[in-house]
Amino acid sequence: MTSVIPNVQPITAILLIVTLNIGVAPAMIIGSLSIMITNFYLGMGIWTIAQILAFAIIILLTGLLSKLPRKFLLVEVVLGFVMSLLYGLLVSAMLAPFFGIKQFWPYYLAGLSFDVMHGIGTAVFYVLLKKPLVKMFQRYQKIEKSE
Repeated sequence: MTSVIPNVQPITAILLIVTLNIGVAPAMIIGSLSIMITNFYLGMGIWTIAQILAFAIIILLTGLLSKLPRKFLLVEVVLGFVMSLLYGLLVSAMLAPFFGIKQFWPYYLAGLSFDVMHGIGTAVFYVLLKKPLVKMFQRYQKIEKSE
């Protein structure tokens, strides 16, 4: 997805909301398809695999953390920010060898501002999207149960 602000898009927030409210499997499907479709549009490369794997790891970790009590929205927003930073770290770690990067930490730190933008964007999108998406999921589950 393209955005006016680099590395700010709603997909990470959506995947976390889906994981916490519907489950890991639907989030994996949505995450993989969104990366594939986006990269068909923007350009496919070795980074596609890294992005899919990074989202898979984040979804699995979020699935494990979903067992913990979630009383406050702030906890989920902080989770979104941290998972966004982890996503950037994972993608960088997977791609560095393919780009011949010998010094990982300077490479990673050079792009950290993009990861922070991703984290802030995820936090904002999480706050904006949680309520409508959860309401939509609940409505769908009611329709599914009545059929």
